Amino acid sequence: MERRREPRFAADQPVVVTLLGDREIRRPARIMNVCSWGMAVEMDCPAPPGTLLRIEFEDGIALGESLHCREAAGAYYVGITLDQALKSLANLALAVHELEGGVQEETPRTS
Repeated sequence: MERRREPRFAADQPVVVTLLGDREIRRPARIMNVCSWGMAVEMDCPAPPGTLLRIEFEDGIALGESLHCREAAGAYYVGITLDQALKSLANLALAVHELEGGVQEETPRTS
């Protein structure tokens, strides 16, 4: 019987996970599933419960904390609760560039 509070949605997306702390450890990983408050990733090193994490994906970054970590078949499966997320970083970079005096598009004038 399913005991989860919310449905999980399967995913298969490569990401880079950084274990934050005195010595940051940056490792490739793969998102296995997601829900409204977190995700599960598969990676090649453990992230013990309480570890702060930065997850970098195609056009975004998320910050979270490891809730649990288990080893299976030579990999580590880490449940992460998400705290903050930034997406559409390409659009954000363009806006910052324009604010810093970069080239801006001219708007056509109407008479």
